[in-house]
Amino acid sequence: MRFVKQQRIQGTLDEVERALLDERYFPFLLEHHGVLLELQPLEVKVDGDRVNRRVRYRPKPVIATIGTKKVPPEWFAFIETSTYDKRKKELSFTNTPTSQTISKMMVNTGVLRLKDLGNGQTERTMDGEISLKLPFLLKAVAFIGEKVIESEGLKILDNEVPVLNRFIAEVIRAK
Repeated sequence: MRFVKQQRIQGTLDEVERALLDERYFPFLLEHHGVLLELQPLEVKVDGDRVNRRVRYRPKPVIATIGTKKVPPEWFAFIETSTYDKRKKELSFTNTPTSQTISKMMVNTGVLRLKDLGNGQTERTMDGEISLKLPFLLKAVAFIGEKVIESEGLKILDNEVPVLNRFIAEVIRAK
């Protein structure tokens, strides 16, 4: 299932890019986000105009049980593996669940693009795909699962915008 999400950020393209690549942003985001329980940069490497990173995220669980079985919070954790191209203003990503069981069933990839809108605003567009690979007898529920995952992922993005705006105003512009 493909999804597209556009958001307006209250900052110039340069400010947004600097914020997203600033090492202080991760702890700031975790402190102010509300949905994320864990955000841990595992690796950040700058290679010329490219920034490669691996980041572990664990959002609040959205489902406590499936039938009588408790859903472990770890089922919702994932590792973002991404490359940001400073020339293109694009971040290509793959989000891989940390649970081996879930990672065998789910694929989440996409591209985040930044575009200068003028007047001190930047458009962030997330264009991605979520796919559940379920056994034949469960294929009918795959679409429902993909919609739930999309909805929860978009909540994470929506909750990030005011935090990103605040970080730009309080940290990036404070220099």
